[in-house]
Amino acid sequence: MTIGRVARCLTVGIVLSIIGIGLLPFLLVFMLIDVNGLTEFDPTPIYTLVNKFIGGSKT
Repeated sequence: MTIGRVARCLTVGIVLSIIGIGLLPFLLVFMLIDVNGLTEFDPTPIYTLVNKFIGGSKT
């Protein structure tokens, strides 16, 4: 592995981690609102798919 490839991998990893950490508060608030049943819209398709695989159910 060359130094350039290592630098690219580190840069992409750092950027993705900054984006992930930046979105975490919004995702936490969305989850808490959804759990309390305060939303008037359907969850995203990805959320529905993951919820189906982990065996969660909406009542």
